[in-house]
Amino acid sequence: MLVERFDSKPHRLRLNLGATISDPARFMAHWGSRRVGDRRSSSRLGCAQTVIGLILVSIQGPACGDVGREWGIERKSYLDPVTHVRIWEMTQGPSASDNLYFHFSNLTADNRFLIFVSDRTGTWQIYRTELETGRIVQLTDDPAVNARTACPDHANARRLFHLRGSEVIALDVLDFTSRRIGEIPPPHAGGFQQPTLSGDGKWMTLAKQRDAANWEIGLMNTETGQYRTVLTQGFRIGHVQHSPTDPLIFYVWETGGFAPQRTWLVNDDGTGNRPFYARTEPKTWFTPLKEWVTHEAWVKDTGEMTMINDKQGVMLVKKDGTARMVREGHYWHAAARADGKLLVLDDMQGRLWLMETGTGNTRLLATGIRDSIRSVHAHPSFDRLGRYVQFHTGRTHETVALIDLHDVNAKGWLE
Repeated sequence: MLVERFDSKPHRLRLNLGATISDPARFMAHWGSRRVGDRRSSSRLGCAQTVIGLILVSIQGPACGDVGREWGIERKSYLDPVTHVRIWEMTQGPSASDNLYFHFSNLTADNRFLIFVSDRTGTWQIYRTELETGRIVQLTDDPAVNARTACPDHANARRLFHLRGSEVIALDVLDFTSRRIGEIPPPHAGGFQQPTLSGDGKWMTLAKQRDAANWEIGLMNTETGQYRTVLTQGFRIGHVQHSPTDPLIFYVWETGGFAPQRTWLVNDDGTGNRPFYARTEPKTWFTPLKEWVTHEAWVKDTGEMTMINDKQGVMLVKKDGTARMVREGHYWHAAARADGKLLVLDDMQGRLWLMETGTGNTRLLATGIRDSIRSVHAHPSFDRLGRYVQFHTGRTHETVALIDLHDVNAKGWLE
């Protein structure tokens, strides 16, 4: 067969013309039986071969190897020795597992699967683990896949996107079929950043380095692959995120430290490029030292952003750039529940916190998550419904972990 599912049943391929081919091999054999001397048949044969070829390029069945492989159930739980909160570690060593970045939920849109990456086969690939059962299934098996660019589609529970080189791939997490959406056009130098999606899921925000001195933000249509440039800048761009509520794209001037102006907004049509959070007058700073803002993330339902003000605390920043400090302290990353009422925070000491934005009250959830693997960044975030917190941990080995907040007495915060 030309295209085959994992259960050995042929795909039903639907052409744009409206026709459906349930057995591509038989279809090609039929056209191949036509006499070569028949000019009309020869023309039809060439057309049919071209159509089938294009379909097979854009719609691919599961790749060979370990795609669809079930790895069983590896999750184990323990009670944190300080907080007595139950924590579920979803994978076991000696291989390493990691979560996706914290600026969007790492779960599929139906909240069924947690998406993570692992090097258990020798290269970093994408996996899913089911919340209800803990069962692990491998989704990719291709050394060209950039697993850490995985981006669950919040508008389609079966789909996630990832990059394979400069190609944008849509992957079905249930039947493992994939489709090439499009390609980030040249010029590009170096790798690519994790994409994010617009609120309606129709556009993917992408970033690339054009050359030694210039960077670009672009949008790609998630159905047609149409790409258009939004902005080019003469400095390194990072943390690019499409707003979940507005036609806005956030990005930063990435320096690895202080920047003259770190945070920026641009309309997704390329207009209105402007500084975002900026306190130019030292007397308005939260600290007498120069402010260093980092690790920004949108709040899904409110259109605000969480930002870490280094060594000062956690801020909530409105779309007009005004900010309020919701909790003082030395925190590292912050992600909000969809409604913005709760944050999950981590710190460099390897602790995880739950915080109420209305009062600044905190609850310690976990400790020791950097005890064995100091390089771990927790990058915590919530599931789609606000019931679970997921994070990267190196307590005994490098894995992804879950806390069910229904098991945590949070003084009514979860209501």
